[in-house]
Amino acid sequence: MSRAVLLPATSPEQLARLRAAAPGLDLRTYRDEADGLAQAADAEAYYGTPTPALLRAAPGLRWVQVASAGVEKYLFPELIASAVTLTNAKVIYGSHLADHLLAFILAFNRNLPHLFRRQQAEVWESRDNLRPMEMEGETLLIVGLGGTGLATARRAAAFDMRILAVSRGPKPQTPGVERIGRPEDLPAMLPEADHVAVCCALTDETYHLFGEREFRLMKPTAYIHNVTRGGVIDHEALLEALRAGEIAGAGLDVTEPEPLPPGHPLWREPNVLITPHASGHSPHSGRRMFDLLRENLRRFDAGEPLLNVVDKQVGA
Repeated sequence: MSRAVLLPATSPEQLARLRAAAPGLDLRTYRDEADGLAQAADAEAYYGTPTPALLRAAPGLRWVQVASAGVEKYLFPELIASAVTLTNAKVIYGSHLADHLLAFILAFNRNLPHLFRRQQAEVWESRDNLRPMEMEGETLLIVGLGGTGLATARRAAAFDMRILAVSRGPKPQTPGVERIGRPEDLPAMLPEADHVAVCCALTDETYHLFGEREFRLMKPTAYIHNVTRGGVIDHEALLEALRAGEIAGAGLDVTEPEPLPPGHPLWREPNVLITPHASGHSPHSGRRMFDLLRENLRRFDAGEPLLNVVDKQVGA
């Protein structure tokens, strides 16, 4: 008997490709959450948003695939306690999140925020008023060496940056990365960094990972950039560090809260670049998500280990 898997409604062509990859599975589509719950009684796998109602409706559920890299909003107590395997989509976003990080680094390195403001004022700015910087030889500290962190390291290496990293789990020697430390090594590594790239997931361990102490450890000429989750940075501490001159600036694609409300003081900080969680926007992410889903369906059908399994106790 085929094992039932529930998927959001998709095109007949894509559904045919998924069925060809996993012929032993009964792939069914659902229109909305209510329709998915109505079909869930015998479901062993589900692509979509896990909820307590889903776990109650699908007592035989073994696997849930989500379409986001961050999973903090899905980790409710019943799912954590269950035997259900949760897989995320972290590998599909790494390249364009890394592009966004490099855009932040390049923008500050070449004084673009200041120069853009001078352009708006129709002023041909003097070089004497610009901080001289160059990517080659600057130190980039990557916090989190998963898909985004590794893609960022590859890009930064092409600019001849010196690259350090902090990783929760053991990592093999990574080309271009001079040293990989553990989370407890972060305080000792921060004073070396000219740029800090936040590439880690939001978990209990990383919530407000960057606060008053961390900013005081950074160089007053250093920048911090975040494209994962706003909660990794304590925004009140960030604002104080910027105003005190403890760090030089910040590139934020994610904020706490999000969206950042009108009137928030970070909007007006001259050395802060804020983008509206745009780093995950790419013309290729849909194809990559489809490829990941197809491969994990094939593996589920074949009884092989799934890709991107989340440690539900850790949250990443």
